[in-house]
Amino acid sequence: MKLLRVACCLSIFLLALLAFALSTSTTHAQELPCTPSNGNGAQTCTVNFHNDVQVFPIGPPPACLISGTITQTFNGVIHITINKAGDVWDTGTMTGPFVLVPDDPTIPTYTGHATSWFGDSINNQNMVSHFTLNAHATAPNAPAIDFHEVGHFSTSASGTNPPLIFDYATC
Repeated sequence: MKLLRVACCLSIFLLALLAFALSTSTTHAQELPCTPSNGNGAQTCTVNFHNDVQVFPIGPPPACLISGTITQTFNGVIHITINKAGDVWDTGTMTGPFVLVPDDPTIPTYTGHATSWFGDSINNQNMVSHFTLNAHATAPNAPAIDFHEVGHFSTSASGTNPPLIFDYATC
């Protein structure tokens, strides 16, 4: 089931894209990755990416026993809003083609298209972060891979309940 392991590792690839997107956003207006505009005490900005290329290795996570190198060329947009109270909202989408070259030469090279979306809402008492990841990949003489993942993390000021966390992936 090496092909299934390839599908599992796509989540690592897509999570890396999400991490890249989140690393470009911040909760401090003076550190925003774009020039904010003011409106009613809020600052907003939009960052666009065009034909950006990310190359990164993926290792064998616990559920996947494959490693390889992913190259993704993507376009994307991230919107960030911070109000005068310091509350933050952001959302972003990235999409583009990718190539997955497994370290194991018995596994074929996959090419495909991936799209990731994320959104965050943060204030001084509550927060919610969520994302979706979708990918479709094919390889010569191998079955196609369709991958979908959705994740959520939220906290509440009540403190009576633990954080709500889920991450579901299907291949």
